[in-house]
Amino acid sequence: MRFEKVLIIIDVQLKSDVLQQYLPCSITMIGESLAHIAIEYEKENKTAYYPAIDFFKTLNNVDPDLIASAEQVSWLVSKLARETIQSKLRPIFSSVQFQSIQTLAFSLPRVRPQKNDTFSQLARHYTPDTVKLELVLTMMRRDSDADDNRAEPYARKMIFRWLESAFESVAVKNSRALL
Repeated sequence: MRFEKVLIIIDVQLKSDVLQQYLPCSITMIGESLAHIAIEYEKENKTAYYPAIDFFKTLNNVDPDLIASAEQVSWLVSKLARETIQSKLRPIFSSVQFQSIQTLAFSLPRVRPQKNDTFSQLARHYTPDTVKLELVLTMMRRDSDADDNRAEPYARKMIFRWLESAFESVAVKNSRALL
């Protein structure tokens, strides 16, 4: 018997009905408000890109309560994602360790100005309901072939199978077996 570890990076989006249980208003309002501010900022400064949410803290015309709301919702989303993943994957893997958790809304948007659907893409990006998680999963194997390279594909498959019903979307971005 031996233990194998797999590093997996996934993006998960929480279901809106799950979030509505905890929030007084729609989470998309945060994303849309931030998208309006980003578009206005880009037009005024001709930056050719849209800033990350943390940059908005430096602007005088941005309501600090909007940024605080985004941060609080981000914290809640990260907490809910972590708890859900822990409870869903614990029966399958010997251990589930979280290496990092990042809300994608706080990263730099991959949206460029002058596109047809810029507003909707920005609003989607700035809505803090999606997190990127880096996990190290440990599984116990009974077979004797130590170099069969089956742990990583198995972990990917189990991640998707066990998490797809718990989240709006699940995307495995990267994975590799650890030595």
